[in-house]
Amino acid sequence: MQPKTREVLLLKANGRLSKQISSDLGIHCRTVQWHIKIACDELNAKNAIHAVAIAMRNKLIFASEIGCVILLCWSGLFGDVDARRGPVVRNMSRTARRETIV
Repeated sequence: MQPKTREVLLLKANGRLSKQISSDLGIHCRTVQWHIKIACDELNAKNAIHAVAIAMRNKLIFASEIGCVILLCWSGLFGDVDARRGPVVRNMSRTARRETIV
């Protein structure tokens, strides 16, 4: 991974938005998005959160480099769960799901 791509991914891991990253690094917002796409392609990730999780697992980014550690949630680790909803239990009736929540 190129140093600039790693730097953009590290800033993304710290919770920065693409606009903020572009102003911090003095590059265009589309360049930031390009670096994130390159990181996702290199790490075979589905999105930026997934790329951060894989980079941490492969020791390309360390937890000590992330100032405010935000839990990466299941979607970051597995890439198949919606982070806003949490894990979805399939093949279960609504009543059974309600009973497991209570």
